[in-house]
Amino acid sequence: MKTIPVIACNNLTLGYKDKVVIDSVDLEVSSGEFVALLGPNASGKSTLLRGLSGIRAIDAGELSFSGQESSLITPRELAKRVAFLPQSPPTDLDLTVRELVSRGRSPYLSRFTVTDSETTKYEVDRTIKSVGVESLAERPLGSLSGGEAQRAWIAFALVKKPQILMLDEPTSHLDIRYQRDLMKLLRGLCADGLAVIVVLHDISLALAHCDRVIGLDQGKIMFDGDIRNDIEPSIRALSEIFRMNLISLPSPTGPMLVAPDWNNPED
Repeated sequence: MKTIPVIACNNLTLGYKDKVVIDSVDLEVSSGEFVALLGPNASGKSTLLRGLSGIRAIDAGELSFSGQESSLITPRELAKRVAFLPQSPPTDLDLTVRELVSRGRSPYLSRFTVTDSETTKYEVDRTIKSVGVESLAERPLGSLSGGEAQRAWIAFALVKKPQILMLDEPTSHLDIRYQRDLMKLLRGLCADGLAVIVVLHDISLALAHCDRVIGLDQGKIMFDGDIRNDIEPSIRALSEIFRMNLISLPSPTGPMLVAPDWNNPED
């Protein structure tokens, strides 16, 4: 019996004014999958992510969550199911990490709900611990490093216990160690059943940590591959999409590593 995908779209089309940015895309993601959206600049990655999240209305096609059409889901219910983090979440909010994470519980709260209820306290403490920011809980958001702030925002997204986490270029302002640690954190969340869809520019990072890569170019999906068992088709396809040769390198500690062939004169 086929499992119902946690998110699916058919002929999804998104655009701005008269310009089509995402052109008739079909896509399914299951619980526990770690999926990277890759592609050149202006290929439509961020637009697709926003359309899938429900933040941006779709222009045509169908979008469903766990088999239910998106048009039948209330904004409050959708906010419980899907967590979206933009590329650069604000860091100048006058909030501690704990206060930020508490605000993530808003889809469960009404005007008459006490925000410091026992349920809220429990979920906030649980999430802060699961993301590894206990020592930062009382720190102001503006005092954190880039990697620390990214974890705080992930806690903000996770405290509502979503089925899907979507992140737009979460590693773009992080040094390489924080990039690795963040991807390992996301990998662990998938092991617990969360579906994660992430826009990345770093091909090597995606191929090292994700289950699946989707290559976009000019608003269309050009490649969609499972990389857990055979990474070579993904390397060939992404080389064509980025119009640059990629090479695989042996790793003494795990799967093959992938890097651009910076010195190839034919690119």
